[in-house]
Amino acid sequence: MILKEFEGKKLLTAVGLNIPRSVLISKGNINDINKAHSLKFPIFVKAQVLHGNRELESLIKKVENKENLKNEVECILNKKDRYGQEISHVIVEEMVEFTQAIYINISYSTKTRTPVIQYSEQGGTGMDDRGDGVSEFSISIIEGVKEFPIKPELLSVLQKLFTVFKNNDATLVEINPLAKTEKGYVCLDAKIELEDTANFRHEEWKEFGERSQIAKPASAIEKMAKEISRIDSRGVAGESFFEFNDGNIGVMASGGGASTLAMDALLSQGLKPANYTEYSGNPSRQKVYALTKLVLKLPNLEALYVVGSNANFTDIYETLSGVVDGIVEADLPNKFKVLIRRGGPRWQEAFEMVKERLKDKDIKLKLFGPDFSIVKTAKELRKMFEEDKYGNIN
Repeated sequence: MILKEFEGKKLLTAVGLNIPRSVLISKGNINDINKAHSLKFPIFVKAQVLHGNRELESLIKKVENKENLKNEVECILNKKDRYGQEISHVIVEEMVEFTQAIYINISYSTKTRTPVIQYSEQGGTGMDDRGDGVSEFSISIIEGVKEFPIKPELLSVLQKLFTVFKNNDATLVEINPLAKTEKGYVCLDAKIELEDTANFRHEEWKEFGERSQIAKPASAIEKMAKEISRIDSRGVAGESFFEFNDGNIGVMASGGGASTLAMDALLSQGLKPANYTEYSGNPSRQKVYALTKLVLKLPNLEALYVVGSNANFTDIYETLSGVVDGIVEADLPNKFKVLIRRGGPRWQEAFEMVKERLKDKDIKLKLFGPDFSIVKTAKELRKMFEEDKYGNIN
């Protein structure tokens, strides 16, 4: 779960970190703008959205005087973010004079299996293009930040950031920039991401509402997918579900690494996935059926791409039975394509079942076992589209 800037800054101030003086103004309480008149001008009006690069999208405006403030606030509140979502809040915040802008974050590294600090002397916009200038240091989840030799004066700031990271089950606490001023360090912006599965420990998270993991509010289908994953306790199916615009290929992937490989393979062939979702851990037939039905409800679908790694204990017959249950029920367009690549317990038996149950369905079907490369499946799917285009279907 990604927090908006003002939500993240509440967590920072709770541990004693400094932030600029500001006033939060909501779309429904525009008169709160009067509270901002006590701030020292010039100030910034900052849209509260779930994505970065706001300045590049004119969602941050500098205002020199009180007379122009209301117009700028209303202007931003009447805009939409990059995902087409309405902007409901802005922060009106004092400008801070500083001598240095630092980039710093605490996140979790799957490589070292520890929290890590990422640090750069050059903070501010454009960090995505400055990867070589970022240093990384592993820290202990038990002991926290005991020292920071590269810049000892930041030790206190880092210790407080680590408290935010650990106590709030965060996966990322990023300050960019951390401004060095005459009176100390000030957090000018904050990006904080929380681990969704820890919500049972945090009653206070309810105030954030439902959110997607990709910096936008969860769509109706994404919310439904999470409910599917909770049908029973067996495996997962739909816990991660991302809906994309303008795609025409429904994706049902299995296995973390294989899922990423499959998505990359589709994109490399110029194909457009309509979603990403994963089912794994030997989920029940009912769960996979419900997830398949949901994927097939996506608009403008022309194909279903069911690809996974070679399973160790997932029952391929049962899970593909759920996939076929969903396909059989669905009202699919002419020349709909289904490509399945699976391997694992009972996969040969499962493939015979798929062919038998779908033989009277007006679809184009390709089945690939565990010896067929996942990368090649995307090429095969592309061929299925090309065959339709040129009328070469056998």
